[in-house]
Order: sequence, then structure tokens, then C-alpha cells
Amino acid sequence: MARMIRELISGNNLLLALLASVALISTILIFQLAAKKKLGLLWEKWFAVCYIFVSPHVNLPPLNYLHFVNLASTDGSNVSQLPWVFYPWVILVLSGRFISFFKNQFVEALSFLVLRNPGFSVYCLLPITSTLWSLVPDITLKGGIAFTGFTIFSFYVGARYEWPELSGILRWGYTSLAIVSVLRYPNVGKEFAGITSHKNAFGSLMVVSTALWYLHYSQSAKTQKERLIALGFMLFSFYLVRASSSGGSLVNSLMLIAVVSSLSFLSRLKFQWAFTCIVGFTVFGIITSVYIIDNLESIVVGGLGKDLTLTGRTEFWPQLIEAANQRPWFGYGFEGFFKQDEIGEKTPAYFIYTANGFQPKTAHNGAISVLLSYGYLGLLLMLASLFTNLILAVRQLNRSPLSESGIPIIYLVFIILNNITEGSLGEMGDVWLAYVLLTVRLCIDSSKSPSSNRRIYGRDLPSPSESRLNPH
Repeated sequence: MARMIRELISGNNLLLALLASVALISTILIFQLAAKKKLGLLWEKWFAVCYIFVSPHVNLPPLNYLHFVNLASTDGSNVSQLPWVFYPWVILVLSGRFISFFKNQFVEALSFLVLRNPGFSVYCLLPITSTLWSLVPDITLKGGIAFTGFTIFSFYVGARYEWPELSGILRWGYTSLAIVSVLRYPNVGKEFAGITSHKNAFGSLMVVSTALWYLHYSQSAKTQKERLIALGFMLFSFYLVRASSSGGSLVNSLMLIAVVSSLSFLSRLKFQWAFTCIVGFTVFGIITSVYIIDNLESIVVGGLGKDLTLTGRTEFWPQLIEAANQRPWFGYGFEGFFKQDEIGEKTPAYFIYTANGFQPKTAHNGAISVLLSYGYLGLLLMLASLFTNLILAVRQLNRSPLSESGIPIIYLVFIILNNITEGSLGEMGDVWLAYVLLTVRLCIDSSKSPSSNRRIYGRDLPSPSESRLNPH
């Protein structure tokens, strides 16, 4: 259907002219409306929600063509270049807000990011610079440009909005994706993937959605109606976690619920004890995930729902590590290990397979994914960035309301657990978007005094020690 529409448009000059005229008039109209402060803010928030919505590579036309990953496509189709049109158009219609940001916030936000998390700042340069040592520099350059563009827009959203607004944008982005998935495929059954490419990806999104709605229910909702709505969407998200039939997602969801439930207790502890508790909990989660992998048949299939996609990971992980050790310092470059169809048997991933003949297309592990792309240098930078974020996030527990400081804790625990069996942190998707957002916000918020962190919209909020899990 989409192909027929493209052929109809491309073969009809009158229709092309008409569409171009409509686009021009719409752009002028939206530009004029966006010049008004309230409408400009509304348009920008809608764009941010849309950005969250498309971040996990949705397969819903035409939104699937808006993801930056299309810029890395090698098929040469015109539709893959749509981001070159869409994002400059967004900048144009919201030019007033972008100019204001670059005048008043950009330099400060960027300086905080570079000074407070240098590991992350250097790591963000690797996708493009790895073109210098990649076996397929053309593929790496295209992927690096797409990755950098995706990161820049994520940086803008993270620096532009504080946690109260950002929390709403994230929740509604995930929830919109869930609702559209159910409407698109109403017969929700086992291994439900919605409008994403895989049930594990969909399950991971619903894990975070469940935790964010639970946090909103327990810490942010001010009225009974708002609490009921939050509880409803939390249960809806958790139901979709189960519908995805991903055992790992179910375990991660239960662990994040436990994390949110313990935030009030953690906020009362001194930094050292709170940090130790969170690290200990994360280690426990890692051990649990590994235990599930090693006992897949008896535990996951019987208790959590069949999830045989985990089978074989422990077979090809050693092979991937061995391949990474052949280029230990800088790796194979961004998308330089797996996506090398053009050179056939010369690709380093060609001889990676399990006993039953399965050839992985991704590393299915965050650390190994980073190691293959950027070597031990990139892995050390990412680990340094994660450790820095964890320190900043725990510090915020004693400086900000739990409704805000709980969000980076949720994401950090989730990202670490998720990347035991998925390589999402090394890919251009929703997990990397979330990591950029939390990194930028933590660097900015850590620069503020504790008293200013508790002041939102000119109103003093109670300190974390005065907050309870269920204040109502």
C-alpha cells in the first residue's frame, strides 16, 4: 500500500505540486502559531512525545520513517532520507524556542555535561570518529551521523525540560505506543510485540512504563482521580509486560516495582548506605537474570512464560568476546561488526554461530556490544559514565523530591539489568535516548543547591525525608 502511494505521488506532477503547496502553507501557519509562547511550548511537547514514541523503531508507517536510524540505511531509497527533511522542519517551525535555548541554556548545559560526566561526553564522539578504524567506513560514517543526530535531539529534550515535565513526556510517549499497539493489534496474545520489531523490545518499554506510572501514583499524583488514572495505566502496562511473554521483562518489572517501593527508605539513608543498597540490589538483579538464563527450561518456560530467545546467548558470547580481543583497543567501529553484508565472508561476524546454526545479528549484551564497536576504551568510558550517573542519582535522593529523583534511579537499574541480555545501550533506540536524557538532567541538577532542587514553579516542596511512599 505504501509503495503504491509513493508511485502515485512520484508519477503525478500535479499532485506533487499540490502536496508541496499544502506543506508550505501548513509550515507557515504552524510557524506563526508556534511564535506564541504557549502554543510553541505545546508544539514542542507534542514533538517530544512523538520523539519518544518513534524511538524504539516502531513499524507503523509513516512514523517508522522518522527515526534517525533511517539515515544509516544502505538501500538508497528516498524515504530513508525523510529525517533530513522532518527534523530541519521541526527546527524551523520551533525556531523561536531553539534560538532561546541556544542563547540561554545551551552553553551552560553542555559545560555541565562535559565537566560532570566526561566519560559520557567522550563516548558520544566515538560513533563518528570510529570511521577512522572501521572495516566498513562508509557504513560506520552513515551510522555515526545518524547516532549523533539522535543524541543531539535527545540532549535538547533532556536539557530543555526538568523532571516533572520530562516524566509526563516519557510516560505518555510509552503509553501512547502501548495504546496504538493494542488498537493496531487488538487480539493481544502471547509474545505480543505491538508495533515494535520484537516482543522483548516491547516488553522492555512496558517495564519502564509500569515503573514510571507507579512512581507517579505513589509520589506525584495530587488528586484521587489522578491517582486512579496512574494506577490504571500502571496495571495496563504491567498487563502488556505479561502479554509480551518475556521472562526477563517480567523479572525486571518486579524489581523496578521493588525499587520504587524502597525509595522512601533509601532517601533517609546516608549517601554511602543508599549507594551500597542500590548497587547491591542491582547486583542481585544481575545474578537473578544470569540464573534465569542458565536454568531457562526449568524456570522461564515453566514459571514466567516461554522465552526461548535467551537460548544460545551463553554459546555465542564467548565467541564475540574472542572476536573483540582481536581488536581490543578501538574495536570494529560503530555498526562495523554485524552489519557488513556487503563483504560477505570477510565480515567478522560471519563465523559467529551456535551449535544449532543460529547466527546472531546483535551482541545481546550491552557491554559486549560496546566492546565490539569501540574496544576496551569505549567500554571503560561507558562504565565510567554509568558509575558517575549512579553517584549523581543517589545524591539526588537527598536533594530532590522522590517524584523527580526516583526517575534516574529507575532508569539506571533498568538499563543495567536490560543490558545483561540485550545490547540496547550500544544501539540507537529508546534505551540510549533514556540514557542521554538522564545523563543530561543529572549533570544539570547536580549543579544546583539542594534548596533550589526542592523548589519548583516558585513553590517549596517537602524534603525527601518528609516524603512518604503513599503521602495521601
